Amino acid sequence: MDRHSAPKEIVMPALEMAQEKGLLLRWLKTEGQLVHKGEPLMEIETDKALTEIESPDSGILSQVTAHPGDEVPVGRVIAVLLPYAAGNTHSEIPVAAERADSKHSHQTENKSEEGLQLAPNEVPISEARASAQRVLASPKARRLAAEANIDLSLVEGSGPGRAVLPEDILRVSAQKRAQSLPEYTAVSVKGMRRIIAERLQRSSQDAAHIALSLSIDMSQAKRRLHDWNALKQRPDLTLSMTALICRAGIASLLQHPRLNSHFLGDEIREYRAVQLGIAVAIADGLVVPVIRNAQTKDLAGLQSELADLSSRARAGKLRPDEMRGSTFTVSNLGMFGVEQFTAIVNPPEVGILSIGTIRDTPVVLEGQVSVRPLMQVTINADHRAVDGVVAAQFLNSLKKQLEDPASFFPEQDLLVR
Repeated sequence: MDRHSAPKEIVMPALEMAQEKGLLLRWLKTEGQLVHKGEPLMEIETDKALTEIESPDSGILSQVTAHPGDEVPVGRVIAVLLPYAAGNTHSEIPVAAERADSKHSHQTENKSEEGLQLAPNEVPISEARASAQRVLASPKARRLAAEANIDLSLVEGSGPGRAVLPEDILRVSAQKRAQSLPEYTAVSVKGMRRIIAERLQRSSQDAAHIALSLSIDMSQAKRRLHDWNALKQRPDLTLSMTALICRAGIASLLQHPRLNSHFLGDEIREYRAVQLGIAVAIADGLVVPVIRNAQTKDLAGLQSELADLSSRARAGKLRPDEMRGSTFTVSNLGMFGVEQFTAIVNPPEVGILSIGTIRDTPVVLEGQVSVRPLMQVTINADHRAVDGVVAAQFLNSLKKQLEDPASFFPEQDLLVR
């Protein structure tokens, strides 16, 4: 039996180890259309990513049972690829097209019939036109009223002799639009949004959170970052403050490995390597891509991975394995002007670093008031695994390195060559 002799079932795929369901976002082929093996067939959202699924075989897409927005258990059949005969690959398509045309024609007929029915309080067109001719109105007001399907006789004019002016029509049109808007917009809590909600609720209920904050003077960090970028050490790369903060955070984690851990109930695993999670906001949620073995990366390497992962995260192009296994997470909202916040720990991790904006702030130094660029940072830790002293030591290590970042920018790197 050759590969074209039997239908091929399309099932909801499993893209992650513990995945139970997948959310069908959209079909990339229509029912009745010929699909070739390897062509993009559908888009699926799992707990952590949006993924484009390729067709496992060639055939005519048929018997589609799952529709965009449906959550489907892994392994369930959602469509079938019917065999097609060589030299007659489009035999099924005219039938589908005929059905679609018939459906469209039927819908058009229904709409035509519905168009003859008048809504409550609606004036027949002929009567409305006759009434409108008797109303005092400017030519522009008449044109706007006709375009908006507004009966001039029902509009209270504000012009001389109560003449209807263009602004009167615009006012009534705006009122009609406002009245037609729903009271609210319902957003389904499913897919990625449901998983985020469940995990954050579980974290807030299970973990014993402790949060510590302090201010860091970013004067030296800003100067050295500016100098490095100005000298174009890497013409193809511009270092960001996020990369610098991550580099300091990695060094601090190596000094305080308890924060680079997983809490597993009866065991705390302190990891030697830093798998650094970077929180990235996307259109309808939050993903955390991971920089693997971040302790081995220099600033340029960190920046390259940050830019790549963030870009692909926002485009929905991350692979599921790129969002697993983080041992510590950094969340930076400074670019949005947020001064200070406390992020929620992502289990089984035991710590997350929240970065606020850098703000010029008056401070007293040696009895004199001086303005310095201060940045608020907060470490939120699971107190079951991390004591407050350890979290404080981590923050002080981070502060020391960012206030004197010479180890990140050796002097020779800041010389013109």
